[in-house]
Amino acid sequence: MELKAKSDLYRDGDVVDWVYFPKTCLLSLIAGWNARGVETSMVGSEGAAGLVEACGSRKSRSNALVRVGGQAWRAPPDLCRDLALTDSDFAAAVLKLAELQLAEARRAGYCQTRHTAPQRIARWLAESIERSGLNPLPVTQDTIAATLGLARTSVTMHALELQRQAVIRYRRGYLEIADPERLGKLSCDCRAYAARQRSDIGLEPATAKDNLDLQRRKAGARG
Repeated sequence: MELKAKSDLYRDGDVVDWVYFPKTCLLSLIAGWNARGVETSMVGSEGAAGLVEACGSRKSRSNALVRVGGQAWRAPPDLCRDLALTDSDFAAAVLKLAELQLAEARRAGYCQTRHTAPQRIARWLAESIERSGLNPLPVTQDTIAATLGLARTSVTMHALELQRQAVIRYRRGYLEIADPERLGKLSCDCRAYAARQRSDIGLEPATAKDNLDLQRRKAGARG
């Protein structure tokens, strides 16, 4: 199925009606909302939104938003819960996801207070192409500002500097990463931290489509 950018999936406290498995889209798990909301975890092709809650209380513990539109699968929460209770491989995948999202949420506050805006912008863009498989990305400066809790003017200023350095370029509503290696070097160390966590836990975006396809099929996920 196609998920459109800026679509709300859940609000904090909502009953989880579907579990979403991104394919090419990116989802944000957000603490707070509107101008005060800040992303605590990015969900790409390595993970899912609502899966942990579906196997527990069935209530969302954060706000969930489609940050970058694209393709996803979805599955009924009751089926996911039943599988977690009867299929050891599926249960292991749920625990891995819970561990990853907890690690990212713990790191988010540190990143916001310890790293500069240019470092955070570079990190988010680098992770976005890694975890969605998309380049160029259908994102705007407003999207980046809202995700990172930054002023729009700040994002514009730093994006212009990235353009000047030929790291990124814009074309008709898309942001292309022209020099991913350089972008990685400009990122804060949270990018390396996140990559290390995904590797240690075993949820790598590069292999996510292969690793999770079986779990999605078991869960009756529909495109």
